[in-house]
Amino acid sequence: MLLRERIYQDLKNDILSGVLGVGEVLSVDALAEKYRVSKTPVQEALRLLQHEQLVEIIPRIGCRVSHLGLQDVGALFEFRLIVEGAAARLAAGRISDEDLAALERMNDGYRPGDIDSYWRYLRSNREFHYRIACATGNRWLARAVGGLLDQMQRLFFLRLDLRDAAEEMVEEHRQLVAALRARDGAAAERAMVNSIENARRAVMEAVMAGARLPPEPNRH
Repeated sequence: MLLRERIYQDLKNDILSGVLGVGEVLSVDALAEKYRVSKTPVQEALRLLQHEQLVEIIPRIGCRVSHLGLQDVGALFEFRLIVEGAAARLAAGRISDEDLAALERMNDGYRPGDIDSYWRYLRSNREFHYRIACATGNRWLARAVGGLLDQMQRLFFLRLDLRDAAEEMVEEHRQLVAALRARDGAAAERAMVNSIENARRAVMEAVMAGARLPPEPNRH
């Protein structure tokens, strides 16, 4: 892996996990020291992250982690409903038995208040949704879903911390997989839309209540 790509991935993980908070100013010098590299790969990584809208350039200040306002949150969920609903419908007619079996194994839950279990669940949840998008065979659609899931990683945490919805989300996934296994595109789309709508309501409730992301647990 190229040095630029490693720094890009490390920075991206720190943003998505909340190590680098929303609105936090990013110093190239400080990041270079943190990752023990020169400034060049850090600058290149920040440009890639700017393209993904995870960081923004502020004149005379530098870079900072992008804000997600209430309007942004609503727009992202609206986009998810359109893109992932279509992905579920398409995947129902194209998904392989191998993918279905893999989806059925992805039933990780979480324990309220256990931050480590939150992050494990979020990684599993991302893989679940991304695998369905990939099962469509449309790489452009899969890329769009992957980008959306990355953008929303910080928001998904809020739903987990709001209340214990582990069993509810496991059941949402079960219903979606059942529709995919039945090759029922309409049912798969309904199940996906229902899951996203539930997430939207919970996240919007948390955002309106002023919820903030907690720091990521110690990974070392």
